[in-house]
Amino acid sequence: MRAEQGDFAAAVRLTDQALKLEPAELTLRAAGAAYRARLTGSPAALGELLELAPSLPNGSYRGLLIDHACAGPALPAELVAAARRIQNSRVQNS
Repeated sequence: MRAEQGDFAAAVRLTDQALKLEPAELTLRAAGAAYRARLTGSPAALGELLELAPSLPNGSYRGLLIDHACAGPALPAELVAAARRIQNSRVQNS
């Protein structure tokens, strides 16, 4: 909800808290990576999302996370393009 309100700092904090309880939960890990990429422009966070995104079961949520992440500041164009390829290929296959 915080991410949808544009408060990515709170979204990162809340996701990090949830990951303390469920550290292996795929959707939480992907959300945390997406929100960190959006907030900080971290290429590592976007790379983490790229690794996790193909395994996310919900195509709509996967696309939303990719949209959030790709709007991060000063992200490398090649990583953003890779994220968009995953997003577009999964839309067709979901």
